[in-house]
Amino acid sequence: MSDSNTVETAVNVPKSTQKKEGVKMPKTPAKNKKHFKSVIDLGNHWIKAYVEGYELIREPSWYARCLSNTSGKLPGHVRYIDGIREDLINTCWLVGNQAVRSGSSDLMRLVEDYTGKSSLWLEYFLGTLAHLPQVNSELNIDITVTCNDVKRHEPIIRKNEGTHKVELASVPVTVHIKINAVLPEGIAALKSQKLDGAVTICDIGGGNTSISRFFNSEPVGEVTVRDFGAEYLIEKISCNSDLKALIKQAPNKEVINRSIEVGVKFKKSESGDKIPFLAYGDSDLNFYKVYEVELQDFINCRLREVIKQLEQYKLSGDQILVIGGGSKLPLLNAALKKKGFLMSDNGSFDNLTGLMTEVA
Repeated sequence: MSDSNTVETAVNVPKSTQKKEGVKMPKTPAKNKKHFKSVIDLGNHWIKAYVEGYELIREPSWYARCLSNTSGKLPGHVRYIDGIREDLINTCWLVGNQAVRSGSSDLMRLVEDYTGKSSLWLEYFLGTLAHLPQVNSELNIDITVTCNDVKRHEPIIRKNEGTHKVELASVPVTVHIKINAVLPEGIAALKSQKLDGAVTICDIGGGNTSISRFFNSEPVGEVTVRDFGAEYLIEKISCNSDLKALIKQAPNKEVINRSIEVGVKFKKSESGDKIPFLAYGDSDLNFYKVYEVELQDFINCRLREVIKQLEQYKLSGDQILVIGGGSKLPLLNAALKKKGFLMSDNGSFDNLTGLMTEVA
């Protein structure tokens, strides 16, 4: 197969905020600035955050307590010195990619703990701040939070309001937190897409899929939450025997996830035919056929009833907006678009962008 004449169909996916050689450093605010506005969305797979004056942050939602020999200078490293969370005093943790690399036995990801979006909210938020390219010594932060279950998470999240003396990537910082609002993710997406009238939002996340209905930005009825998401697809792909035979080792779910985000490309064969190509990691191994089979299983076994419900709402006059990381799945995105659903161009950050202009 020839590698020439490759046609890319992948979307632009925000990468981790880890610093890399040759990459231009993101903008930073003045070093004497103390007051910041912020929006954060803790997803099952990714933390997405806006902090006034900085570039958007996107980090994998890994969390781990630190080993004794872990360097405090790592991105995502937090040491809690003092503050209203007395249970955290003298503890250290990591958030993001470095949590995985640490080798800690306490490693977890939010997709594994539904309650973690509130019970570990402060740990994740401070760990997110520890990825900023510059951290000022005092941060007074007014935060708007989005989550998929406000009733469950808001009371616990609000308990973190107050002062926290910490070290963020070894920099001593006093963080004063004020929670402005805890909003359902659908409201944030509506503001981002500027949709009015009857709208149904389907959020295909990593650990769950939710359906929310609105009329002129007012919620209608209860949010329907199904306990599956793109993680189901990734798990099935990782267990596929054909993929194991192709790569000659046990598949890695993180590599699969990253590969899917990069997207499907089309390569011309020597005969001139266009062949769909989904590379496994940085290799030249094409697991497109495996992905195609497992995606169909995901649709048949999990998404079919969700899609039927969305089609019924569309027939009744609703605009259907599909957001979340799962909205970018190759093939699924095109199939849902053919049904007349609105597909977000920026599913990963939809829960932030609509609110950023309001808090700015």
